[in-house]
Amino acid sequence: MEILINYCPVRWQAIHNNQAIAIACEQRQITYQHLDNLLINLQKQLTVNVNKKEDRLETNSSSIRLVCIASNGLELLLLQLLCIRLGWLFCPLNPRFTDAEIAQRLAILSSDYCWVADDSTHLHFKTVDIDFSLLEKETIKGNELSEITINPSHPCNIIFTSGSSGFPKAIIHHYENHFFSALGSQALIPLNRYDHNLLSLPLFHIGGYATVIRTIIAGACIHLTSSALNILVLQQQKITHLSLVSTQLIRLLSDPFFTAKKCPIKHILLGGSTFSDSLLTSLTARGFDYHLSYGCTEMASQVATSNNSSDLQVLPYREVKIRNNEIYLRGKTRLYGYFQDNNIVVVDPKEWIQMGDTGKITANYLQVLGRKDRQFISGGENIQPEEIERICLQHKSVEKVYIYPIEDQQYGQRIAIFIEFIENEITRFEQQAQILKAYLETQLTRFKQPNVYLAWPQITNQQSLKVPKEAFIAQLKQQKLI
Repeated sequence: MEILINYCPVRWQAIHNNQAIAIACEQRQITYQHLDNLLINLQKQLTVNVNKKEDRLETNSSSIRLVCIASNGLELLLLQLLCIRLGWLFCPLNPRFTDAEIAQRLAILSSDYCWVADDSTHLHFKTVDIDFSLLEKETIKGNELSEITINPSHPCNIIFTSGSSGFPKAIIHHYENHFFSALGSQALIPLNRYDHNLLSLPLFHIGGYATVIRTIIAGACIHLTSSALNILVLQQQKITHLSLVSTQLIRLLSDPFFTAKKCPIKHILLGGSTFSDSLLTSLTARGFDYHLSYGCTEMASQVATSNNSSDLQVLPYREVKIRNNEIYLRGKTRLYGYFQDNNIVVVDPKEWIQMGDTGKITANYLQVLGRKDRQFISGGENIQPEEIERICLQHKSVEKVYIYPIEDQQYGQRIAIFIEFIENEITRFEQQAQILKAYLETQLTRFKQPNVYLAWPQITNQQSLKVPKEAFIAQLKQQKLI
């Protein structure tokens, strides 16, 4: 029986799929019926918290923005799912942010409701106390449950963009956006009630949020783990579906036992950055099905996805058009609006979202060429960094690459290239750079060939899903190149 869009997805599964495992975490398994009970008891406790502020706050559901500062865990997952049921806005923030970064976002959200995990360094921001140990006190049997209807066009979350160009925007989705995002994803990455999906991306990122919704709608099992991602975790938890950024994939491929024969993975979804040919070749050689993906927060995660190739197919319920070589998007997964000046600014459903990416589309296949704001001019010639990066990633020695313009008196700007080689030995960097330079001389017009070769900076925040531009800029400034 297919789930209906206007029903709470957890309650639906609790009625029709009640003994299936919904969440597996830390040697514990939670059925959909049990999960529904946890939400019932959590709702009672949170309602009390809200009512305590009744004398000075509006308490209708549309006014409640529940800010959550926590890493992935059962508590955060419960709050995400409860907000869908109640029509509250789930607002997850990265717990690795500094106090200043948290304060900036709290100022935008203007919320009196902020839950902070007990192990967080940001406890001074907490305004909502929840005793999660009390959620096990009362249970209701599955045959006593009735469907809970929700308004799928009602806002259910605020997720901040990465802020790669300017200050991050507070993006609002409603449940309908996520529902159709999940259905469209099924076209290339089938997910069913017997599958096991690892929550390997943070919930404050749209990729993590979408992973949960896809899994719940399918009636499958979400796996939570505090352990480092490795082959043992994948085997023990019988993971069938996995979403990875480049850094995570590199770590897994360093283990020779990471093969399709050694673990039950059916599909690997790749996003967040460009993947080198060597990584994709290794995945194929080890028997995995992989899917490159182009997506964004504004479109509730995936827009176009490949199937064991670099050919990105536009998924159902998404619309793409190219105007002046730039990508525009809309469709059923497109954002509901923005939160700014203490208000929800609704975007006309027919309006196209300008992505700032250049690209081409042919017969429902999308080719993404690069970021418009990364283009620069050297000696009168337009340089698109992503074009050079793609050529570099085709070389068998290159793991990661990033292009950035540096100042030059004669040409205005020249090309600096940051590289991480597969055999990442700093003593061999100059030798490897010379080999790559000789290769690029055969592949690129002279004005597109990099002028300065630099080692990839040491980055401590491995949870970042985007290229940490600040680290590259800092290194260039240190060497007085910009």
